[in-house]
Amino acid sequence: MFNPQKIEKKWQSAWTKKKLFEANIEPKKKKYFVTFPYPYMNGAPHVGHSYSFFRTDGFARFKRMQGYNVLFPQGFHATGEPILGVIERLKKGDLVQKETLKQFDATERDIKTFMKDPTNLVFFFIKKWIEVCKKSGYSIDWRRTFVTTTLTPTYSRFVEWQYNTLKKKGYVVQGTHPVIWCPKDQSPTGDHDRLKGDGESPQEYTLLLFAMGEYVLPAATLRPETIYGVTNMWVNPDASYVVLDVAGKQWIVSEDAAYKIKDQMHGTRTIDAFDIHTIIGKKCHDPVGNKEVPILPAHFVDPEHATGIVMSVPAHAPYDWVALRELINGNMLETYGLTKNDVEPITIISTPGLSEHPAEDFIQEKRVVISTQQHELDEATNALYKKEFHRGVLNDKCGPYAGRTVRDVKDDMIATFMDMGAASHMWEPTAEVVCRCTTKCHVKILENQWFLKFSDETWKAQVREHVKHMTIYPHEAKNNVEQTIDWLKDKACTRKSGLGTPLPWDKSWIVETLSDSTIYMAYYTINRLIFKNHIRAAQLTDEAFDYIFLGHGDLKTIAKKTKIKPKVLAEMRKEFLYFYPLDMRNSGKDLIQNHLTFFLFHHAAIFPKKLWPRGISVNGYVNVEGEKMSKSKGNVIPLKNLIDEFGSDLVRINIVSSSEGLDDADWRVEHIKSYRSRLEFLFDVTHDLKQMKGKQFGIAEQALLSKMQQAIRETTTAYEHLTFRTGSQHAVFATTADLKWYIRRAGGVAHMHKKTVQEALSVIVRLMAPIAPHAAEELWSLLGNKPFVATASWPVPDKKKDNTKAERAERLIAAVVSDIEEIKTIAKIGQPKTIMLFVAEGWKFDATAHYEKERDPKALIATLMKTDAKQHGNRLVAYIRWLAEKAPKEQPLSKKEQLNVLRESKLFLEQTYKASVMVQDADKADNPKSQSATPFKCGILLT
Repeated sequence: MFNPQKIEKKWQSAWTKKKLFEANIEPKKKKYFVTFPYPYMNGAPHVGHSYSFFRTDGFARFKRMQGYNVLFPQGFHATGEPILGVIERLKKGDLVQKETLKQFDATERDIKTFMKDPTNLVFFFIKKWIEVCKKSGYSIDWRRTFVTTTLTPTYSRFVEWQYNTLKKKGYVVQGTHPVIWCPKDQSPTGDHDRLKGDGESPQEYTLLLFAMGEYVLPAATLRPETIYGVTNMWVNPDASYVVLDVAGKQWIVSEDAAYKIKDQMHGTRTIDAFDIHTIIGKKCHDPVGNKEVPILPAHFVDPEHATGIVMSVPAHAPYDWVALRELINGNMLETYGLTKNDVEPITIISTPGLSEHPAEDFIQEKRVVISTQQHELDEATNALYKKEFHRGVLNDKCGPYAGRTVRDVKDDMIATFMDMGAASHMWEPTAEVVCRCTTKCHVKILENQWFLKFSDETWKAQVREHVKHMTIYPHEAKNNVEQTIDWLKDKACTRKSGLGTPLPWDKSWIVETLSDSTIYMAYYTINRLIFKNHIRAAQLTDEAFDYIFLGHGDLKTIAKKTKIKPKVLAEMRKEFLYFYPLDMRNSGKDLIQNHLTFFLFHHAAIFPKKLWPRGISVNGYVNVEGEKMSKSKGNVIPLKNLIDEFGSDLVRINIVSSSEGLDDADWRVEHIKSYRSRLEFLFDVTHDLKQMKGKQFGIAEQALLSKMQQAIRETTTAYEHLTFRTGSQHAVFATTADLKWYIRRAGGVAHMHKKTVQEALSVIVRLMAPIAPHAAEELWSLLGNKPFVATASWPVPDKKKDNTKAERAERLIAAVVSDIEEIKTIAKIGQPKTIMLFVAEGWKFDATAHYEKERDPKALIATLMKTDAKQHGNRLVAYIRWLAEKAPKEQPLSKKEQLNVLRESKLFLEQTYKASVMVQDADKADNPKSQSATPFKCGILLT
């Protein structure tokens, strides 16, 4: 009986007792170092974490079976706002947050302790994570675990050394830069400190400064060239506006825009509130051509975006076209003393394939009727802007820029407008960003902030060159890494709030979330020795780390200063050099644009080239029953619940078999039954071994072992590339199908060849061990093997057992069985009395052989018409045409081989169908059905 939970508990205990996954230096053994990013301690593991984690563990197990000394450690992350964000939401009475914590077994008492001290939350979830990781059967060396921030003082000291090193090399600089900013925390907000908006960054807008008497109306745009097509200005009649003093000028902007502009244009102040209705219907002047344009109302104007003032270019902007159409159709223009002619669209860009009014083209394509169709309007806008940017040419209305492409003219135009005082600029996030504390973020121009100088071209060049030679899976992810390197700019590496390590030379700043998690893999290599030797943070000076990680300094001198024994320092250096560099880093694809690229930069900056990371693997996200996970949908399932219900192995196979590459995985409960039946089948076959008495080692046995060799090859290749869906198909699904067919061919358990089945099971169990380790261990033990499949040798294909003819013979028999079943169904034959099998006529085999040499049907027919085959006339022509159009790629067995195979399988077919079976050569048969046979398919007649 297959009992997953019982088996898993048994083998997890056995692994722990034998310290199976504790990796120590073994000089005669090749090492392999694999890691998974440490998770945040603001929640327990759920199904979303499982995909990357199971892939990492599966890969670690695979490499261990290949004979490597595998190090797979795991730490935990507490830096930044995620932890404090949970506390903040609890203090605000967020019931969803409270229920989420309860879902992970937190009691009311626990929640009260969290609110008193956030570190209680950290240690609560560390305990949960370790518990679930062990229930999952991860092959982790737990001696090396730690948590970030000052909660692990020795790790905090390691981060201080890292940043002192970066600063000495000029990679950490102080300067003025735009950053995503949380106004509540008064800190830059990195990707992992965000509740919403991972990957979003500051984007620069051009402000075109329209004049209206004493006031300036700054209109933000990403397309400054459209100033030549402006017809009017838009303001939101329901929004609040203010007057700002910007360098002595009075700007009218939305109230929401005011605090953003103050954070970007220092010295700006609010003068007073402004009633926007007082200028609706009035006119202002465009700053380039001094043309008068009216100011009109539009509810689509978002006061929270940019300045709350929008320049209208209806010929090239779908939103503007629709809003103007609504005003015209509603006879609203007359209210402001305007006519349709006053706001006639002005076309300024010619683009191949688009009409005089491109915005109208896309509105019609998206079937936009009213301005509230935001989704369709956004799609239309993005599509039009993209097409015009890449293929559009400015016309003669654009003055000195006429005849130039939009792509080429933009930077020149902005510079000119700036010089003439017609423009300024401001920054906005590329999309909405919300801090973990639930505050909406904006862009701030930050002075005296500490930045990582990712813009340094020498640094970039080093990383680019390294990436060329790295192993990155899937291959398309390499382009994503290279693109990130190209666009990466200086990045704020510190913040003012949250948990973390104080910046060593300026304690008022804390090293932020993504910046203290780039080279911690090196810390794993020495952490167990820090624990073992009770080394304090104060002893781990920069000189000590320089020696351990860089080989700098004199051992005895450093030992004397730090009071760390020379033997211990030397051992730490030796352990680091044995396990480094990191061989494979596996994570979700969302980390390419931040953590994974930062991790490469930091290694390039600090370590010698031979110690830079060798490999990266990324995967997609996880959906649940076809839907994206979200708290609002209630489909964020704790991993513990799934393991308690189904067992770790079934959860593993279900999730890793659902996807590979950059595609998202999909957790579907309905698939569990199928996977469970496969494992139960293997247990049944293993228990039945003692009943197997078959003595014949024939075609069926040879084919089974031949297929096992191919399964080894295919599975090995798949696992090497971390394509576990493909691997599982070969390791579990194809092999169990092969075994089931063999049982059928043998005529039941009693007739099976025990040694052949044992050999096949030995292969299957080892192939499935990385993705179903507990079931594999139990099966391995039942087969009489010791000690563990986890440390058994990975199977190697035996060329002597490759037998393509035996495999083709079995496929022929399987095809006959399938065809018989199909004929029975179509002809509605319940139980046939006689089954006649016809092997094709000789001339068809000859024609097929000729076809392999001459693929042109006409030429082949001409050749064959000069041989004895010509007597078959139209049948020959028809067969050659069939070969050209539908012939299978695999070459058929010869006529003699097919006759022998079918005659040898006669007993099997008679037992299967309880009918008389006759095998006939079509050349000697007089039944018309014989003529339907081809070298690829027998003719079959049921009576």
